[in-house]
Amino acid sequence: MNTRRNEVPQDELSPEGQLEALYDRPGFLIRRSHQIAQALFEEEAEDIGLTASQMGALTVVHARGPLDQIGLARAMGVDRSTAGLVLSNLAQHGLINRVSDPSDRRRKLITITEAGLEALRNVQPAALAVKERLLAVFTDQEANDLVRLLKKLVDTLNTEVRTPLYRD
Repeated sequence: MNTRRNEVPQDELSPEGQLEALYDRPGFLIRRSHQIAQALFEEEAEDIGLTASQMGALTVVHARGPLDQIGLARAMGVDRSTAGLVLSNLAQHGLINRVSDPSDRRRKLITITEAGLEALRNVQPAALAVKERLLAVFTDQEANDLVRLLKKLVDTLNTEVRTPLYRD
């Protein structure tokens, strides 16, 4: 590319060029890749009845032990209201418990139930199948490079967004 960073290349000014430019944009490709990953997860985990977000929440609660909604949101890199929706659904299905924090009765601590642990165990093969399906289009080296580069992107720009991921 022989253009300056913020200068639109001449071939992108036509409608066809604009469309191709859209399809080549990293943000578009990442969003579309996410849509594909979500659809594959829904297909693989259909019988289990968990969404990818619910699996993520159960994984965090299981790994981190009792934590509150804000802690869960930070560990997942989502906003509090999104975390709240996921938690409401999990609680409704008996997969988590919310109990008052003994040191602050206004704060609710989230723990995973036995049913939640079972659901988490049951969804693991589906999650692995999705990972394998997504990475199967690449050579082993390309798959490793993709994951490494995505991690670099996330790690480098994580703090520049409204809902950063906290790995505590």
